[in-house]
Amino acid sequence: MKPRLHLLLGGLAAALISLGSSAQAGPGAATPQAANPPVLAPCGKARDPARCEALQKAKEACKDTPAANKRKCIMDAMPPMDCSKARNPERCAAVEQAKLTCKDKVGPEYRQCLREHTAKRGAKAPAAPKN
Repeated sequence: MKPRLHLLLGGLAAALISLGSSAQAGPGAATPQAANPPVLAPCGKARDPARCEALQKAKEACKDTPAANKRKCIMDAMPPMDCSKARNPERCAAVEQAKLTCKDKVGPEYRQCLREHTAKRGAKAPAAPKN
């Protein structure tokens, strides 16, 4: 029974110590994110290295843009996707066309516009009406 009690007390002590270290830092304290900025993944192993590099450049160019407009900034800086390398080139082309159609919208309106202008995954094209 004694080893279990020691294990239980040790776990309780570790939990209490970790709770104390998760207290919020003051306004002048450096945050871990500020000290260690996110490292972008290398594009050498990406499916489309040119697009990967363009995305990294777009993220760098738009890093000071407010969150509400960040997606639009990145999308405007990106070249269109090369749909010849996609698993489903027809769907890829439809999504790219929908992005162009909806590019002036932001937030929920943008997502709704994309839903309206693209078919669901796995959905078959509607059959031609019989005359």
